[in-house]
Amino acid sequence: MELFETLSTALAAYRYVIWPLVGLMVLTIAVIRWWDQVKYFFLNLGCSLPFFGFIARASRRSQVEEREEGGATWYKTERELCAKYHRFYERVNKDGTFYEKCANYLNKVEERGRKPTGVVLWGASIFLVILEAFIFALVLSPFIATNISANQAEFSAIIISLLIGTILVPATHLMGAEIHKNGLISKARLWHMQAKRDNDAQRLQSDSNVDLDHTDLDNGQPKYLHIINRVQHNATVTPTWWKTIIAIVLISVFAIGAYLIRASTINEMETQQVNASPYSTEADSPFAEPSSSPFELPSEAVADGQKADERAASEVASDRIFAYRLTFIILSVIFIGVQIIGVLIGVFRSFAGIQSKEAAGYITGFSSAGEFAAYHELKREQVARDAESKLSSLQERIEHNHTLGGSTDRGERRSFALYASEAEARKATAQEAAERKRFSDEERANEAELEKLRRDVARQRERDAILAGAAQPAPAAAPAPQAAVAVTVTTVAEAPAATVAAAVPAQEDQSALIAGLGDLTLYSESELLSIGTELGIDHATLQSKQKVQHAIKRAKAGA
Repeated sequence: MELFETLSTALAAYRYVIWPLVGLMVLTIAVIRWWDQVKYFFLNLGCSLPFFGFIARASRRSQVEEREEGGATWYKTERELCAKYHRFYERVNKDGTFYEKCANYLNKVEERGRKPTGVVLWGASIFLVILEAFIFALVLSPFIATNISANQAEFSAIIISLLIGTILVPATHLMGAEIHKNGLISKARLWHMQAKRDNDAQRLQSDSNVDLDHTDLDNGQPKYLHIINRVQHNATVTPTWWKTIIAIVLISVFAIGAYLIRASTINEMETQQVNASPYSTEADSPFAEPSSSPFELPSEAVADGQKADERAASEVASDRIFAYRLTFIILSVIFIGVQIIGVLIGVFRSFAGIQSKEAAGYITGFSSAGEFAAYHELKREQVARDAESKLSSLQERIEHNHTLGGSTDRGERRSFALYASEAEARKATAQEAAERKRFSDEERANEAELEKLRRDVARQRERDAILAGAAQPAPAAAPAPQAAVAVTVTTVAEAPAATVAAAVPAQEDQSALIAGLGDLTLYSESELLSIGTELGIDHATLQSKQKVQHAIKRAKAGA
């Protein structure tokens, strides 16, 4: 009760300072929560202000014309104004296809249906941690300084609780997020191990090209690669637990430390009670005068009574100490339970995917792609109307200044829709160029791999031919065939791939080529077909060899 009285007194005494600070804090939280809307409001306000607004200042400047190849002629100020609004236009320029991309991304990373941690949940978590930390801080505050008053001890307890909350709230949330992320990585590794047992596993290597806009690049790949492509991981693709270890150490230190400090306080109280026992009498004093009363009890009875009193006092003190310790244990358990709540919030409300939080932020609150598209269409129309209104106002001011200066009319006005269409064309061109570059890089990588494969096969054939010649040496009187064999081997090794493929019709040569390919279980059906076509090897023979190698692997795994 003293604490609440102190708080009410402080609120009444400093209400002109406290309430404005509380209002400022609430306003700050609201601005952070709806930051995009706040920025858009100030954009409209900043463009429309008289004298100092963007339109007023831009219309007074000398106008510089800009023209892109194949596009319309714009004033530089017009482009600047349209660019300000186009940033917001791009954020709401989404359709049903984008909704499907976001849903596909979240489905592949096993995070569909998760929601971000809202302001209310964050506030409740912070409040619980600070409230429990305040109870702990009340025990710590007297030990910070021994000469502080009760009000100063309460103030220091508030400060300590805020510091403890600042440490534990992020720690528990990060611990929960790490547990969720490690669960996804462990799931991907389990699926990969199952595929390895079936000899149908691919390497656990992520594709950096997969993102929210290109989430369909791995449609044909296994589910474990869907997770690996979207979750950050280490080089060995294994779970990491350092955040969890740090959080557990912090929680344990605070919980055990709180109990030890409280238990030490109780031990001190017990010692003081023993040293100042209320059951001591003057009869125990060596200076006490002997009593001459005829009703005086014998000394043996007095000693028995004192022992009984001491035993009763000891039992009372023990029971009280036990109650104190049990209470402090329960408080520590409550403290750990509050931290577990923070961990669970991190487990169920965090996102492990690189762009999962962004994707969930787009589609949360929409039940279908049609609803998503309709909402963003309304937002696009609102931004386009505001941009068109501000652009028309700027153009009218510019034309008014041109009329006063005797300038000629420049003809039809430009519009924000024209600017948006030109931006879309530039974006499409850039995406097309990026796609061409990506495909050309993949083609070059495939060609380099095939060229390396050709060289390996050629070297293998050369070694086999040399070994065959050494096993069947020609007669000494006729060295010409050996020279012919050497020339033939050199020619085959240096010939292009098409010549090599045409010159290998024999079964033994195909066997040598297949042996040079190594482990065929690493290649898919399409890759095996491409290799056989490129090197002139029968596809059925390659499939048969691959099945044999699969069987050998299964036999070794079973052994």
